[in-house]
This record gives sequence, C-alpha cells and structure tokens, in this order.
Amino acid sequence: MAVSIWILTISLLLVGVCGQAGSRVPAMFVFGDSLSDPGNNNNLLSLAKANYFPNGIDFAEGVTGRFCNGRTIADFLGNELGLPLIPPFNNWKTKGLKLLHGVNYASAASGILDDTGRQFGLVWTMNKQIKNFQRTLKQLSPLVKRKGGVAEFVAESLILVCTGSNDYLFNYLDPISDVRFKYTLDQFQDLLIQEYTRQLKEIYKLGGRKFIVVGLGPLGCIPHAIGNHSKNRSKCVDEINEMASQFNLKLQMVVEELNTNLVRFGFLFFDVYKTTMEIINNPSTYGFEHTNQGCCVGIMDRIQLLCPPFLPFNCINRTLYVFWDPYHPTEAFNAIIAKKMSHHVQTVQMP
Repeated sequence: MAVSIWILTISLLLVGVCGQAGSRVPAMFVFGDSLSDPGNNNNLLSLAKANYFPNGIDFAEGVTGRFCNGRTIADFLGNELGLPLIPPFNNWKTKGLKLLHGVNYASAASGILDDTGRQFGLVWTMNKQIKNFQRTLKQLSPLVKRKGGVAEFVAESLILVCTGSNDYLFNYLDPISDVRFKYTLDQFQDLLIQEYTRQLKEIYKLGGRKFIVVGLGPLGCIPHAIGNHSKNRSKCVDEINEMASQFNLKLQMVVEELNTNLVRFGFLFFDVYKTTMEIINNPSTYGFEHTNQGCCVGIMDRIQLLCPPFLPFNCINRTLYVFWDPYHPTEAFNAIIAKKMSHHVQTVQMP
C-alpha cells in the first residue's frame, strides 16, 4: 500500500471561513448508519429506532434516537472541530440558519446497498441520504452570503461517512438472506466497493471536497456476533473480523485512487478497526473492564436484544464498558475514537 494513502489533503480542513468562532470547518455533513444516527429514524416507519429510555441516559438532551447512552462519534468529532451539535435531517426544526453548521443524514440499519436493512422497514439508504443532501444544498442556496456561495461553503466543510457494517450484519450474514447464494464473499465485497465508490464520487460531484471515510470496525467482536456466531462467548469471531479487514483493504485502495485522480480532493481513511482492537486487547489502558458484552441488553438464550425499555436497567458503571448494547459502543468509547480521529485530521499534512 502506497504511503500516500496516509499522507492526504487534510490540512485543507483547517482552512477557510469558519462557521462559528473557533471552528476549524464551517460545517459538517454526516452520512451513515446507527453509529451516527441522531434520530432520523424516529419519524420513519421503521423498527430500527432508539427513541426510548435508557438510550440517552447520559446525553444532555435525553432520549433523541441515538443508539447510545450519550454522544456518538459524529457528535464528539463535531465538538472537536468547534462545531455545535449537528442536527438530524428528519426533524422539522432543522431548517433556516441551523443548516449553516451542517446536517446529519445517518439512518439506523441502512447500508451501502438499497436492500440492506429492509427487514426493519423504511430506512434511508446511502443513495437516499445523498438525495437528502441535495435537498439541503438547495435550502442553503439563499442562506450562504459569502464569496463562492454554496459551492465554496460545501467545499470547505467536512464530509463524514461511516457505513457498510449493516451490509454484512443485516445482509450477507443474515440467516434469512439469499445474498450468500448469489455472490461469493469476494463478489459481494466488490459489489459493495463499486457502489460505495460511486456514492463517494456522487457527493464529490455535489461539492464535497474534504472527506473522512471510516472503515469497518471488528464486526466479529461486537456482542451480537460473539453471542450468535462464537462457541466461546469471550472470544471475537475471526471469520467475521476477516471479512471486515478485507473490505477495509479494498476501501483503502479506493481512497488512494480518489486522492490521485480527483481534483482538489482531500480524503482521509480512518482505520477504526485497528483502534478498536487496540482498545479491546488493552482495555485497562483506556479505562475499560468489559469488552465482549453490552452494558444495556436483554438476553434470550444466546440472543442479545437492543437495550429494551421494559426490563430493569442495571447498567450503572457505563464508563467501564466498550459496548452499550449488542451492536453499538458507549459514549466513553466514542469519545476516544473521535479524539483520535480529530488528531489525524489536524496532523496529517498535504503531500
């Protein structure tokens, strides 16, 4: 892998007219799944929702639809960059001047492919999120009063993309899915990479220039995978982790190609897999004690349920857990990842 994949055009993230005093970018636009969803699914006809207690127990605004006890990585990263909380697209309050700090389009259970997450009802796929981004750009047009207009405003803003996990969890690895009969693993990964590349280029065509693309984490280490695919409930599932690793390698190659071939383009691949494994293998270094079970779960045999509101809540020492529920990390984990991500944004220099 060429060194240039790590030496990217990210110093430009710190340049330009700020969206508010002290901010490093004027705005941030977020695309992804439940790891970033701030409540977009609340008003969708979908089962993939987290708008109930104890989700948000440590969040200043309470229950918002975040699949977490507190803030997500996107929330923390925005704060690190000097931005206020980025609002969800699917909220009637997200209009007017609130658009000037950015918008979050992430939708729980969604993925790169349009059929990912359909078993949960209506979710916003990456393609739909891009269409929503187009709507935002039209709404921004009369609001941006600066040289270069909306085009320059978006070019100076940060695009955060974190998707792909559900294409494995709720598509390829889903026991009722026929995808594994249609594609080999390599063919499926190539399909994901092809679609993902097209989507990133589409955001580029709409004006995005400064991207952080988050790779897949170790999917075999989430409590859901351990509980459903591992004979040893304390051990990560190597086969699933290998799938995530292979996808990340292919995505890194895409990053390198885009940085080489597109004009005025800053693209940072963030290796969340490596960072997460470092935390899981050395939990005490980061203040954690529990790495293979969710802090807030309901359990039926080996199947762990999403933090159900109808069971007693016994998760008191939440900062000691890497995972909040069977799929999603805690606020404590998210804070560490966002800090490392922000450090990369600030230190990686233009070649």
